[in-house]
Amino acid sequence: MEQLKNIQSEIDQHSHHIEEGLSLSDITIKYGLNSYRYGSSSFLDDLFDPIPITDKTVFYDLGSGYGNIILYGAVKYPDAQFIGIEILEERNKVCVDLIEKEGITNVKAISGDILKTDISDGNVFYLYNPLYDFQYAALLDKLYQISLNKTIIVIAESRCIFFDEAQWLEQYHFKDIDVIRKIKYYRSKSAK
Repeated sequence: MEQLKNIQSEIDQHSHHIEEGLSLSDITIKYGLNSYRYGSSSFLDDLFDPIPITDKTVFYDLGSGYGNIILYGAVKYPDAQFIGIEILEERNKVCVDLIEKEGITNVKAISGDILKTDISDGNVFYLYNPLYDFQYAALLDKLYQISLNKTIIVIAESRCIFFDEAQWLEQYHFKDIDVIRKIKYYRSKSAK
């Protein structure tokens, strides 16, 4: 799709300049101790295949960077809702500007901390290693609390061990991206 190519082109233009200018010490002072890794998503066509996306889907990208995943999802699945949470305002602003420029109405980009932002309306959660190891327990507890009321899907790229060990999740799909990167899809086992 031409719109997706244009979006990716704009993200690429902005991201190189922004990433070059970020100082880990400055952003740590400003936002606190968090993981500020940024990885591009070159596998978007395959990412959504194992997910049953409907008009009831509320898809969160936890650590959404420049919005590659939520923008792609919103264009490809106009009946679902896509929400990205990115702690770095510089990255999030690129996504917000693209949402406005492209007139995409089923997507929202939030600048905030994924551990402090309310995500309880979500039922699909994607993350690419947005936290340090010691922070995953808090995220897992937050997701577990949501799963007590409804079935949720968690898509983890990298750092999957934390989700593998969660007794309330079961892996239902696995995808090799390359030699190092893997994506695992999990579903909560039970809801009320």
